[in-house]
Amino acid sequence: MANAMYGLGREAFLEGGIDALTDTLAISLVTSAYSANLSTDQFYNIISGGAIVAGPVTLTSVTGSLGTLSAANTIFSSVSGTACSQVVLFKNTGTSSTSPLIGNVNVATGLPVTPNGGNITVAWAGGAVFTLFEGLAEDEKDWRVWTRVKELARELRGRWKRSEGGIYLPEPSILLG
Repeated sequence: MANAMYGLGREAFLEGGIDALTDTLAISLVTSAYSANLSTDQFYNIISGGAIVAGPVTLTSVTGSLGTLSAANTIFSSVSGTACSQVVLFKNTGTSSTSPLIGNVNVATGLPVTPNGGNITVAWAGGAVFTLFEGLAEDEKDWRVWTRVKELARELRGRWKRSEGGIYLPEPSILLG
């Protein structure tokens, strides 16, 4: 699995249940004991306590521009325990059973990370936590290619289907302190 959004998290955005700029967004470091089901996992409490090594830590300096949500690097202090293979992003309501899951990052420079009692920093790629995008697969993100694909689609008289849209989760760097 690559970095991805939880389906019910996307739904919560659409229904107004998550406002990324005003809600408290947080992340946790999680072990491979948690096997994410991106289609059905909805709330933070689906992750057993034993799989959560550190967190939640609230994202700070959250801003949004042109569909990209940015935040300051996130620091987990004095982390010890089992190796972490995932960073889970969620809206923190203060109650795990009502805190919707948003994204799962399991591809990042430095993952998996084995805590050594020091700090662990999640350094967001260019500050970007995620970016909304319009139905583009990874290889379609160059606008010139996308423009040509649309032209070809018109020529094929509607027989072409656009790839799924969604939210792009760039690869952060995990830094062991």
